[in-house]
Amino acid sequence: MTRSWREWLVRQISLAGDFDERILNAFLKVPREVFSEFHYDLDVVYSDNVIVTAKDGDSYSTSSQPSLMALFMSVAGLKESMKVLEIGSGTGYNACVMAHVVGENGLVVGIESNQKFFKKSVEVVSKLGIQNVIFVNEDGFYGFEKFAPYDAIVVTVAVDRISRHWIEQLRIGGRIVGPIDVYTIDRQPAFVFEKTSDSIVAKHLVETKFIKAGGLLGNLNETNLKRLSKIEKTFSAPVEFLSVPASSYEAVGVFHVASWSLCERSGWIYFVEDEGFARWKSGWELFGRMELIKNIAGEWAKTGFIPITLLKFRYDHRMNFRGVERWDET
Repeated sequence: MTRSWREWLVRQISLAGDFDERILNAFLKVPREVFSEFHYDLDVVYSDNVIVTAKDGDSYSTSSQPSLMALFMSVAGLKESMKVLEIGSGTGYNACVMAHVVGENGLVVGIESNQKFFKKSVEVVSKLGIQNVIFVNEDGFYGFEKFAPYDAIVVTVAVDRISRHWIEQLRIGGRIVGPIDVYTIDRQPAFVFEKTSDSIVAKHLVETKFIKAGGLLGNLNETNLKRLSKIEKTFSAPVEFLSVPASSYEAVGVFHVASWSLCERSGWIYFVEDEGFARWKSGWELFGRMELIKNIAGEWAKTGFIPITLLKFRYDHRMNFRGVERWDET
């Protein structure tokens, strides 16, 4: 009976995009309802919507919108025989779908920090008899080096930043796809990050809404606030004002993704560097020596301060900013 419901789900996914048959067929093979500790009617389970699959205190696991997951798989370039790392695998549904995409000669490694959700995923995959997926109960920030290098990394939880460990564990030409939590403005744009021999290139994919990551993938605001507290008393007044002719929504998103240096306190947004800091006030008030923020603003200005959706970001392999340009330029 659930086969017909899965076929209905695949029809919904097909309406959302032109996806490879291998991805669509993978959704046909995995029963979504078995990954949830809650009972839902099958029309809910097989709708193209997010469903909550488990609860542990104040923590929740969800099964993401299937068509969005199909988009992530497609953009990540999932193919037969690939090795894929999933960050935030929850109770395991998406990892098992991807396991069918990569086939028996491929491998999916799902990392989940919550022990209850991890145990549920292990239990379900054992019952389903899927042999090419492994679940790990660790902080996803560190990736999982044992099976590296990976051909793709799919992130299904909103993360503050891209971990350098993921970059190290990704092969040249591989892609990371996932949502970035711009926590200062409650925005979660998804990006695709592609690794070349000497750089990382990132492009906006789609706006999303995911559960925010915990642990080291969700503590960047606190980390940057600690950096701010160590330096802010050194300066009593701004030394310069950096004009940014863009909305706060656009500007904060661009500076977050470019630098990973923002934090919020008492309604103020700050940008923290080693020798100074900046405070957002329809532009940046600069305190101290601020080279990175000026570099980002200067590069963005060359594009005419176009929206983040049209930008291409460049980083080195340690995710340090190296430039930004229009995404359609070479």
